[in-house]
Amino acid sequence: MKFHYPFYQSTRPSWLRALVYFSLCFGLMFSLMQCESNREPLSPEKGVRKSLADWRKRMLSDVVYELHFDIPENKSDSIDAALTLRFELKKNTQDLLLDFQAAPQQLRSITVNEQSTTPVLEAEHVRVPQSLLQKGSNEIKIEFIAGDLSLNRNDDFLYTLLVPDRARTLFPCFDQPNLKARFQLSLLIPSSWDALANGSLLKEEEQAAKKLLRFKETAPISTYLFAFTAGDYQRASIVQDGRSMSMLYRESDSLKVAQNQEEIFSLHTQALSWLEDYTDLAMPFEKFDFALIPGFQYGGMEHVGAIFYRESSLMLDENASENQRIGRASLIAHETAHMWFGDLVTMEWFDDVWLKEVFANFMAAKVVNPAFPDIDHDLNFLLRHHPAAYGEDRSDGTHPIQQQLSNLNEAGTLYGRIIYQKAPVVMRMLEEKIGEQALRDGLRKYLQEFAFANASWDDLIQILDESTTEDLAAWSTVWVKRAGMPTFRLERSIDEGAEHTTLRYQPAPSDSLFRSQQIRLAIFYADSVVEQSLQLDPSKIKENYLRFEGRPKAIASHASPASYGYFPLDAQSSKWFLQHISEVASPVHRGAIWLSLNEDFLRGQIEPAVYFQALAQQIGREQNALLQNYILAQLENVYWRFLSAEQRAELGPPVEESLRNAMEEVVNPSVALTFFRTYYAIAERPASVQHMLKVWKSQQIRSDLLLSEQEAIELMAALAIRLPDQAKGLIEQQQQRTTSEDRRRRLQYLAPALSPEKAERDHFFASLKQVENRATEPWTVDAVAYLHHPLRAKEAIGYLQPSLALMQEIQATGDIFFPRQFITATLNGHSSMEAAGIVRQFLETRPNYPPRLKRKILMAADMVFRAASR
Repeated sequence: MKFHYPFYQSTRPSWLRALVYFSLCFGLMFSLMQCESNREPLSPEKGVRKSLADWRKRMLSDVVYELHFDIPENKSDSIDAALTLRFELKKNTQDLLLDFQAAPQQLRSITVNEQSTTPVLEAEHVRVPQSLLQKGSNEIKIEFIAGDLSLNRNDDFLYTLLVPDRARTLFPCFDQPNLKARFQLSLLIPSSWDALANGSLLKEEEQAAKKLLRFKETAPISTYLFAFTAGDYQRASIVQDGRSMSMLYRESDSLKVAQNQEEIFSLHTQALSWLEDYTDLAMPFEKFDFALIPGFQYGGMEHVGAIFYRESSLMLDENASENQRIGRASLIAHETAHMWFGDLVTMEWFDDVWLKEVFANFMAAKVVNPAFPDIDHDLNFLLRHHPAAYGEDRSDGTHPIQQQLSNLNEAGTLYGRIIYQKAPVVMRMLEEKIGEQALRDGLRKYLQEFAFANASWDDLIQILDESTTEDLAAWSTVWVKRAGMPTFRLERSIDEGAEHTTLRYQPAPSDSLFRSQQIRLAIFYADSVVEQSLQLDPSKIKENYLRFEGRPKAIASHASPASYGYFPLDAQSSKWFLQHISEVASPVHRGAIWLSLNEDFLRGQIEPAVYFQALAQQIGREQNALLQNYILAQLENVYWRFLSAEQRAELGPPVEESLRNAMEEVVNPSVALTFFRTYYAIAERPASVQHMLKVWKSQQIRSDLLLSEQEAIELMAALAIRLPDQAKGLIEQQQQRTTSEDRRRRLQYLAPALSPEKAERDHFFASLKQVENRATEPWTVDAVAYLHHPLRAKEAIGYLQPSLALMQEIQATGDIFFPRQFITATLNGHSSMEAAGIVRQFLETRPNYPPRLKRKILMAADMVFRAASR
């Protein structure tokens, strides 16, 4: 049967009939689409899927959370909580879903617009009936027991950590970054405790043995930025350059606090001033405080008004290295930059999480420059970003900077060094491409246009496109939205008659995407060094070459922190650099050459023993502190991962001797400490181990360099592994010596992993299957590394398969960096064919394994695969 519209008559022209017909069809389709846009997606599923988030973003506005938490002193007691949620509803067409990952019994009562209803928890969502909602203003009141998963509870302090989708594990909410809300918080805490939250403290009331704290309402922020910490803290406050700020901390060494406090406040003040000048926007939020937390999962977290840091990242020992001090300054600048990039303007969805991180790291590199005028900042940028980025990008687990995400319960798997380290290099390329001023002007416009709202990477590219003739969209596609590390094939030829050398760049057969970039070469002649630039252009393959006079001794293609990829050295250059790198005057050139040598080594172009000896020759010779640290880290990696036991026995002793001599002879105590750390990390000779034991007993490395309490614990751990007969006594003595309660707790946790008894280590490993035994994640990572120390690799091989099997559980219950850190600590001690085979078999027999988690494993296993194949 055919349906005939009454207006469809054969007497009308066919083109008109068709036009009217299609107009009607389009109108019906548009009406259906409008109707569908007002309809909530189908039945709820675990997590926060994008379609649900998109619907709520269209329907909801003016969201306010009024939250109260009653925090008991005993960490095993439940936390009673209450929520009053207010919002505007555009259309009342469906039931409303709140996100709450909890047990049903945690929901005690719910009232919607003053009407009580039975709480319904379905697939991690609280269902609010449509019949109780209304178009316009709504109010929902919920009494509940707060979730513990992201409320990190210790004996005498706790803190929230809700990124990326963990707010829903603490309280019912709309847990998505693009539905910003204002928060009103009150806390009832033990009277001896202190607290810090997003807003300023408005009022404090004593209530028996407790006190009630009420905090000021926040500006609109995303749920992942809501935060508070409460506990037995000390507080320091200052007013500096017209700014007031407070710091909560737990460090019990008053001398250590005194040595660090002024610098910590000063670095924050400097970062704020620099960023205000760069962005032309005053600090966007009403207060700026921070807390230093022992065992904090990250280096820092950028909560508005309440930045959280790992205490050891900011409270440095007296003889901290230059690298540690730069690291602290960079971390502070990174978290401070987030006030503008991430907190003021937030990504629409977590597929653009890299957007906030790239600017935090990119800006941090700029902010720290004035504070360290004697540092080569190009070298610092090169060494802080390229090695870490290459470590993931060269692996089979590589991925684009921007990744697609359908459900926020997988958002944690997006984080990694591609985001934190590769992205800033790409941003530096962009700055060189359009100019520093154009980038700054574009970022100012971006911040002003999207203040207290959300934006995507494409929004920024559109703004920047207005001030350049470059095709930034095409550039973004290959560098941001596609995976891989550019890999080149190098052809060096000599024109005998004209005494010319030609260097030609072609994409390697394995590189399917030739990315445009400008590289800078350093050309080394007998008496001079010449720098030359070359624009690599995929549209002009035959023109990607340089021709220069004479026959240089060596050529380094990677001589700029703004170029990225694997640029292999030709055989002549590789040989010369291995023997003569100390003759290269420029620290940036030396750093870039070491990167190239390391990439050649990892790809099998240089033998492990040859590379190890080249690194060892620089002990005491390389004077640049940044390069010193890089070389020593590579030395340790090659020693344990790529040298056989026989090679270690042959090559190790003279290196141990060189390290000991260097730490005793160098003038600067902090540099001596750097050598000492590498010394006790690789030492195996009985004489060296006995020397380590002597240092630990005397607590003195040399007359002007004492062991700090934390350093003593790390040295004791190295001794316990090397001296199993004495391990138990060493651990007990160190526990008695340790004065800090937080460090004592950590050592107590680590003790079973350091035990000489395999049965005790087995029992500890088995205990990690219980989430409560992984609660302090940095401690767990350290313990796992001790279980899998290279000297114990054969005994630990049985932990590999169960550890891999645990990864999905760890991803579901742990914070964003924990899965990668856990599997890295597991695999770092292994280099055997057996270990590589276990990883490959695990993945091959699970074809449907979560792709992002698989990539994490492949990244962590890359060094195992490379070592096993040598």
